[in-house]
Amino acid sequence: ILCVDSGRLMAEQLGGFTKLDRAINAALAMCWAAGLAGDLVGFYSFDSRPRLFVPALPGRAAFPRLQTMCAELRYETQESNHTLGLTHLSGRLKRRSLIVIFSDFVDSITAELMIENIQVLARHHFIVYIALRDPTLAKLTEPDEVTMDAVARSVAARQILQERRTVMEKLARLGVLCLDSTPEALTSDLIARYIEIKSREMI
Repeated sequence: ILCVDSGRLMAEQLGGFTKLDRAINAALAMCWAAGLAGDLVGFYSFDSRPRLFVPALPGRAAFPRLQTMCAELRYETQESNHTLGLTHLSGRLKRRSLIVIFSDFVDSITAELMIENIQVLARHHFIVYIALRDPTLAKLTEPDEVTMDAVARSVAARQILQERRTVMEKLARLGVLCLDSTPEALTSDLIARYIEIKSREMI
């Protein structure tokens, strides 16, 4: 099940494309790969409330339908409601599934509700959680010049990266496979993890 968050945070631009666009591209690549592997693929999106749901179909049959639906998907200006969105998804699934969640968060405090609801899903399903990391953050942590502004930006960037690591570590302790990928590496990272999951028979 490809689960895409289309809330406000997913409207952020990374390298000329929104996080939502990046997530959709990776989700479609995953659908194609799953089709080649003979798996069933479903799709779900949510933001402040549940949106699209496509029951699992053979991957090759699902791809054109998902491609059409994703072309119509738009991000919302409101915050994502992970409690409502993920609870609704849980109620729609009747069998153990691999759920790939494309989402994002601001800090470890605001991510708590997301973590709690992913924990509930992880009791019955295998979860892959994907967040897109801004590559400029790493550059800001090592400024080329030492000025007050550069130091302030470096401290802020380090704090953001530490917050992201904290959230990912919490999810990993729950048995969730986490990917904090750059935009360029997202699709290849996801396909590599999918192949690993299949080869190790984790689902």
